[in-house]
Amino acid sequence: AAWFCAAAAATLLLFRLGGWAVMRAPAAAPRHLPPALRLGLANLHRPGSASALMLVSLGLGLSTLAAVAMIQGNLQRQVVERIPERAPAFFFIDIQNDQVERFDAIADGIPGVSEVARVPSLRARVVAVNGTPVERLTVSEDTAWALRGDRGLTYAATPPEGTRLVAGSWWPADYRGEPLVSFDAALAHGWGIGVGDRLTVNVLGRDIELRIASLREIDWRSLGLNFTLIASPGLLEAAPHTHIATVQATPEAEAPLLRAVTDALPNVSAIRVRDALEAVNVLLGRIGDALSSTGGITLLSGALVLAGAIAAGRRQRTRDAVGLNTLGATRRQILAAYLVEFGILGAAAGLLAAAVGSAASWAVATYVMRSDWAFLPGTLGVTILACVALTVAFGWLGTAAALRAKPAPLLRGE
Repeated sequence: AAWFCAAAAATLLLFRLGGWAVMRAPAAAPRHLPPALRLGLANLHRPGSASALMLVSLGLGLSTLAAVAMIQGNLQRQVVERIPERAPAFFFIDIQNDQVERFDAIADGIPGVSEVARVPSLRARVVAVNGTPVERLTVSEDTAWALRGDRGLTYAATPPEGTRLVAGSWWPADYRGEPLVSFDAALAHGWGIGVGDRLTVNVLGRDIELRIASLREIDWRSLGLNFTLIASPGLLEAAPHTHIATVQATPEAEAPLLRAVTDALPNVSAIRVRDALEAVNVLLGRIGDALSSTGGITLLSGALVLAGAIAAGRRQRTRDAVGLNTLGATRRQILAAYLVEFGILGAAAGLLAAAVGSAASWAVATYVMRSDWAFLPGTLGVTILACVALTVAFGWLGTAAALRAKPAPLLRGE
């Protein structure tokens, strides 16, 4: 909350400074500019100008929209663009030991199935670290989840494909000594442990102590068979367990594969990766729509302030337009001057909103969602163009009436 309040105050200050700069910079413009451009710049810093107020009101709403769009774009990038090209088509779980050979044969017999990966699967709960019960441990907030509930556990004689060891070493393929474990490096860092430390896990009601032999860097976005705990073979091989498998297949082979496996092995459950990703995309889209609606309300409030400021200055603009017209300026020149004024305001508000939105989305992605952040120039470009278009449209609507005013009645009143 404190960071949010500080950021909000800094944003308001930034837009106020931006409004001051927009009003002061045109005063230093050279005099030999085209008349319409010179008049538009003069309108920004004339006495009584509401340029600063309009820039703040527009900029705050656009900053919200830019931040929401950047956050949503980064989330979709995480889910869609960064998914590996050869993501598995299915996860199959609860494959019994006596069903392994039949499952492999069914998968290999379906045209379009390119790769089958299968590993033993057990459930284990971490109950102690170096003899200290988990209830008494002090761990980082982002790793506490691994101490709640059961975790996936497997065993392997050789490192799985794609394994990246960052500390320690893997055990020999024929190892049969004390139980060892290769552990998630991120969790180890959050728990303050490393190679040589001991984890006590409960498997089927029995506590087993595992000594950490290595730490692995795990990329969960690979959608492969990743486990926080990979134990050495031996003791766990005798425990009752099932198998879990991933299968890569063409879209045409997915339906025949699912039907063949579930018909032959009714207890085996299939998770279709494409359905899961589509569900996540739909959820992200709905979240984005809700946030965009909130940002839209903020932008609408700014637009109403903009409209009010234009309406409040309508009488002055009418007098200016009549005076300029009397002195020989054409309607086109007067309209061009007003469009220059509002175009500069919109561009300034859009640029500042792009900067604020980028900073806000980076902070949310990095410190709240703890995910990667990428700069999305297309999203920001749309933000700036929308701001300029909105400001120019309101400016044109507000000044069109001034251009239609008859000079004679006003001049008589003067």
